[in-house]
Amino acid sequence: MKLCMVAASLAGGGAERALLDTAALLTSRGHHVTVLTFESESTDAYAVPDGVCRIVLGIPGQSGNRLRGLLNNLDRILSLRARVRQLQPDVVISHLTRTNIICLLALLGTGRALVVTEHNVATLKDAPMQPLWRALRRVLYSRAAQVVVVSKGLAGQYAWLGADKLTAIYNFLPASRDSGGQSFDFLSPNTRYIVGMGRLESEKGFDRLIRAFHLIEKDCPGWNLLIVGEGSLRTEVAGLAASLGLRHRVALPGRVSNPRALFRQCGIFVLSSESEGFGLVLVEAMSAGLPVISFDCDFGPREIIAQEATGILVPAGDVGALSRAIARLVADGVLRRQLARGALETLGRFAPETILDQWELLLRRVARRKTPRPEAHLPTQATERP
Repeated sequence: MKLCMVAASLAGGGAERALLDTAALLTSRGHHVTVLTFESESTDAYAVPDGVCRIVLGIPGQSGNRLRGLLNNLDRILSLRARVRQLQPDVVISHLTRTNIICLLALLGTGRALVVTEHNVATLKDAPMQPLWRALRRVLYSRAAQVVVVSKGLAGQYAWLGADKLTAIYNFLPASRDSGGQSFDFLSPNTRYIVGMGRLESEKGFDRLIRAFHLIEKDCPGWNLLIVGEGSLRTEVAGLAASLGLRHRVALPGRVSNPRALFRQCGIFVLSSESEGFGLVLVEAMSAGLPVISFDCDFGPREIIAQEATGILVPAGDVGALSRAIARLVADGVLRRQLARGALETLGRFAPETILDQWELLLRRVARRKTPRPEAHLPTQATERP
């Protein structure tokens, strides 16, 4: 098949990583995959896989004001429509709510099959003109060929679409980026680490993780907290740690390109998010042999963790319960090893080939259902890298 995958950018985030990992595997199965982004390569946090074509429309994401934002979105719609007409893909696959809506508007009347993907119901929480975006989502999603969500719990938020329009497909465990025996200069010798990873934004709840560690830090000699990632709240997160007297026990090293290599040098993984669509980082930590603890937030963790068998779930937002769970694992090496072994035994359901079979079946079904009318090749301004 000829496939076009669309995202606003390749900046750091689980959705962008999932897009590129899926593109790489689809290419390995003989499909022709083009990844199209609105923002330029200067914002990239991830490399485009070999064999995948990259097209950049070069329309900035930061608009500054609502009028400029409206004009930028109109530019995205027109540029995307022209480029899709030129590429003539069998299926277009878009990622994240605002990009999904722009794609739906761009492809109106073209006959092109569009699969939209949702990674988290909270994606519009901080959007300017949020009511308008929500209204457009409600009106336009029924026009998609299929809406894919990354967990069964998240599917419940889109039940209004009807079962025939909605498919749940988990994110898969990507191939290891572990270079083997890699050292990280921010890790201290003779120290064990409790690690969290994600964007430094409010929904990831790193303030709660720091507060939970603060409650038990005196009971955890030799253990420090490591928070890996970047985001707009870096200064606030670092400031909170300092204000609680944890400046030397909480490290914020930024992003790492090979999380599993880092996880293998840590002791416990904690997911403190207030919401998740799936929580792929949990799966990655489990695959590296780490025992995991997570808030039982909506929606993914409870579909990944079997309580007390493959990890520990604590009530969402309960800082006290989180601190007690961390202290329990710090104190009990036998339990840490039991949970790690149990997790490794369940990861087959997130295997790449298993998940890709589901994607390929869906895309072939969608491609057969749509018969686009012939379209002229139109010029468009973009940069392209084969």
